Amino acid sequence: MRKKIPLLLLVLLGALLLSACGGAVRGTTWPGLSADETTAYLADLPFVYGVNLANGREAWRFSDPNDNKAQFYAAPVITSDGFVIVGSAASKHTLYALDPRDLLADGDRKVPAVEWTFTGATGPWVASPLVVGDKLFAPNADGNLYIFNLKDGQSQKQPVKVVELGGRLWAQPVTDGERVFVTSLDHSLHAVDVETYAIVWEKDVSAAIPGSPAIGADGMLYVGSLASQLERFDPETGEHNPVLDAEDWIWSTPTLDDGTLYFGDLKGNFYSFNTNDAGLNWSVQPDGAITGNAILQNDHLLLATESGNLYAIGKDGKTLWFQEVGGKIYTTPVVAGDLVLVAPLETDFYLAALDSNGRQVWTFAPEK
Repeated sequence: MRKKIPLLLLVLLGALLLSACGGAVRGTTWPGLSADETTAYLADLPFVYGVNLANGREAWRFSDPNDNKAQFYAAPVITSDGFVIVGSAASKHTLYALDPRDLLADGDRKVPAVEWTFTGATGPWVASPLVVGDKLFAPNADGNLYIFNLKDGQSQKQPVKVVELGGRLWAQPVTDGERVFVTSLDHSLHAVDVETYAIVWEKDVSAAIPGSPAIGADGMLYVGSLASQLERFDPETGEHNPVLDAEDWIWSTPTLDDGTLYFGDLKGNFYSFNTNDAGLNWSVQPDGAITGNAILQNDHLLLATESGNLYAIGKDGKTLWFQEVGGKIYTTPVVAGDLVLVAPLETDFYLAALDSNGRQVWTFAPEK
């Protein structure tokens, strides 16, 4: 299994290089997925799709008519004003604010209006941005954190601040209200002041960090890395120490439930870690590498594996049910109301909606 692990990273790196030239094809990297109360938002290379949650039908799709080499796979972010923020990983590296409330006709299809764009980044948009109040914190693979004021009324947005962090920024930031925390593939965790945008501290963990930090119930930051370790950081000082050795690379972001963190590794192990006593509760190994985050639903966790299966795992580590979705799943599933959304690769559909017991409700495949 370990011989396969570097291949996962090489595939994604290769996809980034291909997409930068406009040459990536579906299946070379996994899509980005998010949802609100009515719509699923799927970023899948040349298009961003809006999919009606009620029936799985396409509500709209977006591609840039002025940049036919744009490629999308960062999960779209929905602002409180209803705009969908998504960035391209190729060509002009544009960040878009789409307005799905203003749909335009394009033949038989609907296309959301573009509220604004930003074209000043020099690298791909791999990470989803973070909305904090009226501000947008958008990390780019060029090593910069671009900060926007979402209420400034400009039609052509420009960042109010560009914070040079360095490295390849691939994960969505998180915030504790005072600081924004940004991880890097170049081994670092950065803390940036929410108000002044000053860099509070930067720390090296000696391994790439492809996921986001998790803020524990104890107020500490927990970060997994390709050193196969879970590390705990003091959010004020950045002082840190390893608290758990995993069996393999930790690609995903830990999921918090009270004082417990849940996360997987690329060997397929799924861990429950108690932040109160810094001890392992249990670990199980359903099947296949785990790259996506676990998600909470009611009193259990949902976990997708590379093998194409979705598991419901109780907080005691026991499997409640599993459903074979098919293909390979790298994208974190999304809970939308009573539905669980899964975006696999290597299937004839792009998106599947399951009910709370894992039964398929609908699938979505775009019309040609």
